[in-house]
Amino acid sequence: MEKKKTDAATAEPEAKKKGGRKPMTAEEKASAAKARAESKAKADSLKPTVIMQFQGTEVEMDALVEAAKADFRQEKKRAPITDLKLYVKPEERVAYYVVNEKFNGSVSF
Repeated sequence: MEKKKTDAATAEPEAKKKGGRKPMTAEEKASAAKARAESKAKADSLKPTVIMQFQGTEVEMDALVEAAKADFRQEKKRAPITDLKLYVKPEERVAYYVVNEKFNGSVSF
């Protein structure tokens, strides 16, 4: 009794059936690409909310930035703000700022 061996090279390949999704149309591909681009742009422009908590007090950093800008504008009304560094000392409840690497001040919170 001999068993017949089939040669892999001479055997006919079976048609594989793909289960699942159907191919996307050009409109669906364009729509998907647009949605991906929008979500990437949204992720790139993400501005997180930063909140500092210290000894039962909660302060939002954006509020401190705006307070520093307002304090600076009271003194130097016409100078544009091109650079702002904010140094927060929660133990003193004060935020010190430096605007345009020349002017400094502080705001309490």
